Amino acid sequence: MNTKIILFLLSISAVLYMLIIFAFTAGWNSLRNYSFSHRHLHTPVSVIIPFRNESAGLRKILIALSHQNYPAELMEVIFVNDHSEDDGKIRIDQFISEKKPENFRVINNEKSGKKAALQTGVEMARGKLIVTTDADCLFTKDWLAEMVVLYEEKAPRLILGSVVYHYEKTFLQKLFSLDFMSLVASGAGSAGLGLPFMGNAANMAFEKQIYLDAETDALKTGFASGDDVFFIHYVKSRYGREAITFIKNRETIVYTPSPKNLSAFLSQRIRWGSKARGYTQPWAVLVSYSVFLFNFLLTAALVFGFFIHWFFIIYGLFIALKTLVDFPLLYAIGRFTGKRHLLPFVFPFETIYPLYITYVAFRGLLPFEWKNRKLAQ
Repeated sequence: MNTKIILFLLSISAVLYMLIIFAFTAGWNSLRNYSFSHRHLHTPVSVIIPFRNESAGLRKILIALSHQNYPAELMEVIFVNDHSEDDGKIRIDQFISEKKPENFRVINNEKSGKKAALQTGVEMARGKLIVTTDADCLFTKDWLAEMVVLYEEKAPRLILGSVVYHYEKTFLQKLFSLDFMSLVASGAGSAGLGLPFMGNAANMAFEKQIYLDAETDALKTGFASGDDVFFIHYVKSRYGREAITFIKNRETIVYTPSPKNLSAFLSQRIRWGSKARGYTQPWAVLVSYSVFLFNFLLTAALVFGFFIHWFFIIYGLFIALKTLVDFPLLYAIGRFTGKRHLLPFVFPFETIYPLYITYVAFRGLLPFEWKNRKLAQ
């Protein structure tokens, strides 16, 4: 291929990428820091936690949920067992037997998969407001109350919250955390623009009836991932973008363990990336494919460098440009989440990022495995 064409395509994709990241950054900065004083709360809430083979971390989340500053008579916690192969259900039953929380229960998922488990939990829930999280997550004692205060004051149909890794010990885990932060900041910034398209089910709240009204096709149950993203797209198309908000409040940050190694990280990202083929909304399609194209062309430039050495310089220059564009957003989310200590790792993260994105995008087209299940998408 003509080198001039490659440089032209790389330049055009870089401009498009910069505009998108600038928009995310502006959207993040437009979000107001919510700081609520607790008042009388009256919304019945159901916290739903699907789990599969999560035995090791269940006691921590059980304790965190039992310490929530929320009226017990208005709160219920539903753990949905998605055919676990470990003793997770037994551990929950033991905790309930020991502590005797009247508002905790565990049920079995009759079907298979996280989406089916979530649906089972929603159908069984008694609360008007559903709050979802994952079995390996932790949060402050005010997490639930702050989410509900926003719901009662602003009446959004769907609330998106921050999720970050914690306990990053190795160099790779610090890079994983930066990557995750960039996703959270992008989703939040897009919501700040009034163009919500991405969030994480580990920290979401929505009205029960909205979920029950959603048609199966809208939630894309055929995809292994996307229980959060496709629901966001559905709510936006059904109720308008004003129905979705992002809560910028440190007390509502949810913490989840960083992947232990590169294999676990890539497996997670492949599952997440596989859902992009199901996007139909213009903004989601534009963002996902623009980001992929820029990173794919950067990877191509690096490969061409082994044959035409000055392409190494091109790669370095565009990586430097990408770093300058990304840094304000990464700094903002790092400051908000208390993760500024990760910022020195931004440049090595940026250097290898295009290779990782390209690999994940293509690998997601093939069957993969998640939690001992072989998945076609």
